[in-house]
Amino acid sequence: MRPVTRLKRLMAGEISLSENPGRIMRKWRELFHIPQILLAESLGISPSVVSDYESGRRQSPGSRTIKRFVEAIIALDSQNEGQVVNAFQRLMSVEIPTSIIKDISEFHRAIDAQSFLETLRVDLLTCNDLLTDRVLKGYIVADNSRALQTLSSEGYLKLFWASTERALVITNVKTGRSPLLALQSETKPSLLVLHGLEQPDYLAIELAEKERMPLGISRIDTEDMMIRRLHSLRCQTEEHEGDPA
Repeated sequence: MRPVTRLKRLMAGEISLSENPGRIMRKWRELFHIPQILLAESLGISPSVVSDYESGRRQSPGSRTIKRFVEAIIALDSQNEGQVVNAFQRLMSVEIPTSIIKDISEFHRAIDAQSFLETLRVDLLTCNDLLTDRVLKGYIVADNSRALQTLSSEGYLKLFWASTERALVITNVKTGRSPLLALQSETKPSLLVLHGLEQPDYLAIELAEKERMPLGISRIDTEDMMIRRLHSLRCQTEEHEGDPA
């Protein structure tokens, strides 16, 4: 089965099996960074209809509506070079549950790690020397509280593998220790950013130093604000796509 077909079936299955299908439709629309008005235009309906589905004001969508919704989302992403589809394919290849993902994208062109640090107001705690010339091909934002409920230690290793040459941002972190325990692997993110705490415990920092992993803390107040900044950074790579590398 083609990866994009597998993703379509996953999306459709999540929506149709959910007790709140509108909420799941909104989740997928936002993960693909698609405004309601753009999705509505693609579907040939008014934005208010999309809003009604997502809020639960309209009757749960039937299979035909769900299929059209999924196809439209994928088609809109393909117009953007499949940034989100390509990112999800990496996750699906190692069977990471999408329930832990808060945001995900590939960049149109790789960006320098320092730009990422500035965008997310990251205080880097370890291995600053490794980021001098390092570039990032994309990012994954994962919810630590959900990951703790669904991922085994092997699952964390898979998440790290999917983040190779990319930034991995983990939200709702209490100490920073649990994700760092997966660091003893040859495949790691190029940058690990924690959000939701003031300072990781000493063991987390020691592990990062030992494994030569650039580790930082985002000082942005809220998760929503952080994701908006990531969207802005993603759009900048689109605007400069034609620039010389």
